[in-house]
Amino acid sequence: MPSRMSSAASLPARQWLPAIVCLSPLVPAILMPGTGILISILILVVALALFKSARAATLAMVWKKPWLSILVGMVMGGLLAVGTAEVMRPLIEGWLGTNVDTSGLDAVAGNIGIAIFTTVIALASAAIEEVLFRGFVIGWGAKIFGKGAVPLLIVISSASFGMAHAYGLSGAVVTGLIGLALAVLYQLCGRRLLPCIAAHMMFNLIGSVALYYAS
Repeated sequence: MPSRMSSAASLPARQWLPAIVCLSPLVPAILMPGTGILISILILVVALALFKSARAATLAMVWKKPWLSILVGMVMGGLLAVGTAEVMRPLIEGWLGTNVDTSGLDAVAGNIGIAIFTTVIALASAAIEEVLFRGFVIGWGAKIFGKGAVPLLIVISSASFGMAHAYGLSGAVVTGLIGLALAVLYQLCGRRLLPCIAAHMMFNLIGSVALYYAS
């Protein structure tokens, strides 16, 4: 059976609407960093309700075994958190001459109530963002555009992930690279979400704890 072509120009007419819908959640996320993700989530929910073909690819969860998926994700998330804080963030900030703008999270430091609330939001957003940026855009996108389009989908998804977070220029680059690491993990784990969700949750948990103690 011949492989499906990855070029958008080669898509059959019936695939144009799914192709547009697959990439459309990235638009509000990019144009309105921080708040636009809410519109992106709404588009995601509606698309999953209307397009049966999107559900299996988007929501494929377990890689090999549930416990192994979670363990691999937690280890990856921990390594990514340490590597970002100790290596990647300082390098990017030095290269661009600007700091990652986390001033909007200053209230977390030393405030246990706000820290708990922020952590709950961070953990929930980790799962939702993985479904959106990895499962929906890359997973379903691979079904629409073909396997040959996966590298481009990874780049588009990761860049959009970076721009969707309102942390300034350095923050966009750092977050984009984090998204790239998660996208690679997603691909290596057979495009299954659970390792990525576990990794993203672990990363956000470590970040939330670090913010609380940054007083």
